[in-house]
Amino acid sequence: MSSMDAVAKLLVEANYSVIQMLAIRGTILMPLLLAWVIVRGESHMIKTRQVGRHALRILFGIFAPLLFFQSLKELPLADATVIFFISPFVMTALSVPLFKEKVGIHRWSAIFIGFAGVLIVMQPTSGLLQLEAFMVLGASLCYCGVMLTGRVLSRTETTFTIIFYSNLGLVLVSGIVSIFYWQPMPISDLGLVVLMALLSLAGNICLIRSFSLGEVGVITPFEYTGLLWAVLLGYFIFADFPALNVWIGVVVIAGSGLYMIYRENMRR
Repeated sequence: MSSMDAVAKLLVEANYSVIQMLAIRGTILMPLLLAWVIVRGESHMIKTRQVGRHALRILFGIFAPLLFFQSLKELPLADATVIFFISPFVMTALSVPLFKEKVGIHRWSAIFIGFAGVLIVMQPTSGLLQLEAFMVLGASLCYCGVMLTGRVLSRTETTFTIIFYSNLGLVLVSGIVSIFYWQPMPISDLGLVVLMALLSLAGNICLIRSFSLGEVGVITPFEYTGLLWAVLLGYFIFADFPALNVWIGVVVIAGSGLYMIYRENMRR
């Protein structure tokens, strides 16, 4: 997923519309998903009775990448990724009322420390807050919606069904809207969108499968490795070296995440 974000940053910096990128990415994925059903002879996997929940997930699934990719036009990849990592703390907190999972005082403390790490990166008292930083926050909350609705749907739907309807909704909505923002793309840039599509498919399969197997509070800390990949990709591809406050935020957020893993291991 971090690699997909890096590819998206290349495209938005080339002034391509995010909605156009999403429309092309979804159009590339649809034949792959349909081919999977045909080859396996499992057309029944497309059937669903959870139309409303799929629609809600589609809504979250459109705004999460739309806001995040758009923010990458101005924000360094590492900065955006660090702010985005408010989502594991939100998901862990929401797992209590939504899934009746138990989160003890130690993990609650880690959640609040994680929020503090995000504030360190955003520097709300410095007067330098950017609109793009709030766009990342919005993307993060929408991502929480994507993951949590995915977990609810995984009780009755297969991983394929969840991905199929998410992509179908994305194609329909972004395809219509992109008519107003469309601009020609050379083959090389189309190749980057294809790469985005493949990375997105692989990432989503892994994420949905993981959330269907384990507790939200246990899985989400492992996503902190994305901080490392974002820093490395940002440095080697865009020559962006994070400022001191970003490094401090990385340490605080990753440290609180690792502590949640430690506490979960101790509890088990």
